[in-house]
Amino acid sequence: MSYNIQEKDGVILIEIPTRLDASNSQELKDIIAKYVADKKYKFIIDLTNTEFIDSSGLGAIVSKIAHCRANGGDVKIVVTNDRIKEIFNITHLDKVLKEFKTVQEALEEFNNTKNE
Repeated sequence: MSYNIQEKDGVILIEIPTRLDASNSQELKDIIAKYVADKKYKFIIDLTNTEFIDSSGLGAIVSKIAHCRANGGDVKIVVTNDRIKEIFNITHLDKVLKEFKTVQEALEEFNNTKNE
């Protein structure tokens, strides 16, 4: 499975496919780790098209969050699917990751944080 990856204003935008599970979560972990190794610490994980996520997918999303935050970055998620939102709620990851309705909103938050 392939991820669509873009860089906008120093933020790495990763568009997740319809499923994020054990079959493709390691690839996501590797992608995030590669960017972190290159000193990129700001990520937006776009789950707009995602219909299913399991525990390995959740683990991939949070795999480098502490490292990113320790270096002035963060991981933000864009989620519109109510079932996916419920998973974040049940696992309490909604307390760890800030949810946005659009990529633009998440980008604006990164840009506003940069100006403070």
